[in-house]
Amino acid sequence: MSVTAPRPGTQVRTRTAPPSRTAPTDTGVWFVAGLTDRGPLRPVTIGSLQDFINTFGSRQTYSNLYDALELFFRDGGAQAVVSRVVGPGAVIASVTLNEAGGSPIGSLVVKAKGPGAYANTLRVTVAAVTGGYTLTVSDTTLGTLEVSPTLADQQSAVAWSKTSLWVDITLGGASAIPAAVSNAALTGGTDDRNSVTDTHWVTALNRFTKDLGPGQVTQVGRTTSQAHSDTLAHAAAFNRVAILDLPDSPSAATVEAAAAAQRNGVNDAYGGAFGPWVVIPGLTPGTTRIVPPSALVCAKIAENDVLHSANSPAAGDPEGISGYAIGLSQPAYDDGTGIDVTRDTMYSAGVNQIVYMGSVYMVYGWRSLVDPLGAEQSWTNLGNVRFRMQLTALGNAILSKFVLKEIDGAGHVFSKVAGQLIGMLSGFWPDSLYGATPEEAFVVDVGSSVNTPTTIANREIHAAMAVRMSEDGELVVLEITKVPVNQSL
Repeated sequence: MSVTAPRPGTQVRTRTAPPSRTAPTDTGVWFVAGLTDRGPLRPVTIGSLQDFINTFGSRQTYSNLYDALELFFRDGGAQAVVSRVVGPGAVIASVTLNEAGGSPIGSLVVKAKGPGAYANTLRVTVAAVTGGYTLTVSDTTLGTLEVSPTLADQQSAVAWSKTSLWVDITLGGASAIPAAVSNAALTGGTDDRNSVTDTHWVTALNRFTKDLGPGQVTQVGRTTSQAHSDTLAHAAAFNRVAILDLPDSPSAATVEAAAAAQRNGVNDAYGGAFGPWVVIPGLTPGTTRIVPPSALVCAKIAENDVLHSANSPAAGDPEGISGYAIGLSQPAYDDGTGIDVTRDTMYSAGVNQIVYMGSVYMVYGWRSLVDPLGAEQSWTNLGNVRFRMQLTALGNAILSKFVLKEIDGAGHVFSKVAGQLIGMLSGFWPDSLYGATPEEAFVVDVGSSVNTPTTIANREIHAAMAVRMSEDGELVVLEITKVPVNQSL
């Protein structure tokens, strides 16, 4: 029976299924793969360094991910999605809790949230209480980590573990609750990080599935040609932009060669490369840390995308200025003439530099890896590359609403598609779409040349967009003319 609520008033309804969700379109997200002490083998969205610590553990000397995320969040980053890298022999530590009554049959199987030797110091205590039992997870060094509420049966423990930060619980072969036990040890955990290869880094990248939306993607701190190539391939396949860390080297030629290695016409239009690395304050007074430049670049992207389109460079003054960096890992790349010939050469090679200028450290370059004299030169501008990503994500979100809609003979559905696409593009004119009028800046076509009798009979809805993306000003020129005092200006 339908019930009508009084007006004005409120009405709450229940649904048998959740409402459909719009595909993510936030272009400021940083998808970052790296080595961690612990954590699950799935992508985890974090909004702070503390979120990272809660899920993946503390800073590790074998990984620069912690330091990179600290710089990211301190310099304007808002959301990162982390994927943990582990080796081929990674094992999750576990312990079986036998059922009450002295039976050797397992009641519950307790496993760490992810593989790693860290979990070999975890202990589980089962305590009988009125109404059931409780589970306490502790660490041999850190002490008590978490305590469950009173659990009435086995399923209650399984359900509680879904919110646990430390363990996952599944049913054993028994049907009774676990017997009381003190400090049952989890064993067998390892992440096998010494055996990690490029393949395992790609496995971590592939967890960033397309449904997670657009953004920047990085194998943080990795500077090999294979790592760069794999990251660019991911960006091309998943509608993202690769932000590559170039080698931390004082040699301009070495850095240029690393960027040039990706200038192959395959996926070079899906990313940009940056160097040198960035110096930030250390964990103790008077010390410093060196952080991959991708962290700063992705932070400034996230900060600027809140105010501008993805076409707008997160570089220069003030958009590219770091508020947390205190130095650079290498001296300025210059030939000593004072006219930045080396910088210009490196920029032509696809190297975007982090520089010290006017008492601040900033991102000072915004080119993709595309050869500016090559066949794909229209994608040299990294802003255009990122804008393509944004338009693709927004266009997909619009088109997804028309899946399984009727294709009417009057073409109303085509007009609705066009209307929404035009509305989306209009929001980017006149800044990011170039033209004196919207008509000069973009065109959306849903007419008979696009939606033909054949495509309609094949139950397809088509739309085509042509856009004129605005370029950025890489060189700003001022002309000064001296006019004699006895002449007019």
